[in-house]
Amino acid sequence: MLDQNQSDKIIDLRRMSAEYYQKAAWNQLLALDNYREKNFEAAERFAQLSFEDQMTATEYAELADAESTLYLELELED
Repeated sequence: MLDQNQSDKIIDLRRMSAEYYQKAAWNQLLALDNYREKNFEAAERFAQLSFEDQMTATEYAELADAESTLYLELELED
């Protein structure tokens, strides 16, 4: 079983991933609102921010998955 520090690290990584997914969704909504109002420059900027946040969220999720896998492999070796 994972010790508390290892579990906390994985939880923190997953929390960061969720926070960035939330930011991505919010920026996507702002992009759509600006597009609707024909403010295309702002719409493009918010769309770009949304994309960047999605990429960051994915990176945190992948780190959490890698940490989980690593700890499970170490546990199996013991």
